[in-house]
Amino acid sequence: MSLALRMGRTLSELRQNMSASELMMWIEYDRKSPVGDIRGDIQAAQIVSAIYGSQGAKVPLSDAILQWGGDVNAEDKDPFAGLEEALTEATK
Repeated sequence: MSLALRMGRTLSELRQNMSASELMMWIEYDRKSPVGDIRGDIQAAQIVSAIYGSQGAKVPLSDAILQWGGDVNAEDKDPFAGLEEALTEATK
């Protein structure tokens, strides 16, 4: 779902217009170089840390980054787990 949003498409558009190999390539690209929510949160934390640093306060990135709730280890989970199976079932 997040890949579709980043590409500006719906899930059905991805299914209709993209081959499975191209989709797997995009998934791997997103895994190696995430462009989206996590990266934006890190950049915002860098700005917060720099602003506080200019005022003499030391704020590490780990304290400035947004915590959206949930488990800290949730980032380690593959967001596309099960996608290949779902696409295979959808084409049957």
